[in-house]
This record gives sequence, C-alpha cells and structure tokens, in this order.
Amino acid sequence: MESTVSIHHGPYESIPATASPGLKFLRRFLPALDSLTPAETPISPFFTPSAPILIGSDPPISASQAVPLLGVRSRHICKFHHHVYLAWDIDLESDTGLVHTSYNRTAPDQEAAQKGQLYAPLAGNIRMKRTVMFEATSETTFKEDPDQFAVRVRGFNVLDLEGRDESDLQIVEMRIFLDQRPVQAHSASLFTGSGYSGS
Repeated sequence: MESTVSIHHGPYESIPATASPGLKFLRRFLPALDSLTPAETPISPFFTPSAPILIGSDPPISASQAVPLLGVRSRHICKFHHHVYLAWDIDLESDTGLVHTSYNRTAPDQEAAQKGQLYAPLAGNIRMKRTVMFEATSETTFKEDPDQFAVRVRGFNVLDLEGRDESDLQIVEMRIFLDQRPVQAHSASLFTGSGYSGS
C-alpha cells in the first residue's frame, strides 16, 4: 500500500488547523525548538527521553541529554528561528517495504522483514507512525554581536514520530543535515577562545 504524503509550502506559522497530524505537530514543535525561554515553552514533551538526535555525521545524542543544552542558548543568543520553506508529512502506519533506521523500537524483526513490512507491529498502544521532513533556514543572532548580524544556515530535518493518536505524537528520532561552520565561525569571532556553538 502506498503512503499518504501531505505537503506544506511556506512558514510553519501558516500551517492550517486542517493540516495533517504531522504538519500540525511541526507547527507546535518549532516554536518550542526556537524558543529561548524553555521554562515558558518546554520542548521535552515533544521527545521520547531516549530519542536519538543526529546532526550530520556527529555521534548521536539522546533527547534527555540535548534538551538541557538548549536551555543555555539564551545566555549568548538573542534570536533563533527556523524559516521553513517546504514540509512533508508521510503517514507510515500502513506502509510496506524495507528501510534502514537507527531506531529499533518498531523496526522490523526478521519475520516482519521477510514479509516486506516497513515496521514490526506498533508497540503497545502505538497506533500512529509518521515521518515529517522540512527544509528551512535557521537564523541565529548573538547578544554580544554589536552589529546584530543574523547567521543564516540552510538545513534539512527529519522527524520520526510515534504515538497512540494525534495528540500523543512524540519524536522517536531526529536527524539534522546542515553546515554548522558559519555559526561556529561567527561564535569564535565573538568569543575568542570559547568552544561555544550556537547550533
């Protein structure tokens, strides 16, 4: 059976209330990811604690390790925002075919793989599985920059989601593809000798 794909063009703020579950998740998630006040806009509810976050070819870090690091961004950054151009929401609940994934909670076992199933039967009460992808430019502005120069980096992001229903969806794996060097270089020019990165 073919997967159902929903596509949104434009900023995440313009995703309508009638959009697909994954796109509506994205509209809720990105304000939390961009927020510099995590106490007011917590991001941890969007992830399962052990969800791996992979940035380029760097070793994965779990969500439980990454979320606290996001809380310190406000020490050095005064603005961070994702300008989304295009987003896709793929419904994988009834898809078939083989796929390689680093996340094994519902990855196919040998029997399921022989049957050509994309995933083994969803664990527990999980009834919904989706992959959301979006292309965006992240904009980072440092407090210490007298010119308030916005460092812009184009990137591509993949979110694997699972949940009992639409309101229960959480990220079980996040993959980020971008060049961190522009942010790192600008940070280094402002904080000589600092290892701080605003990525």
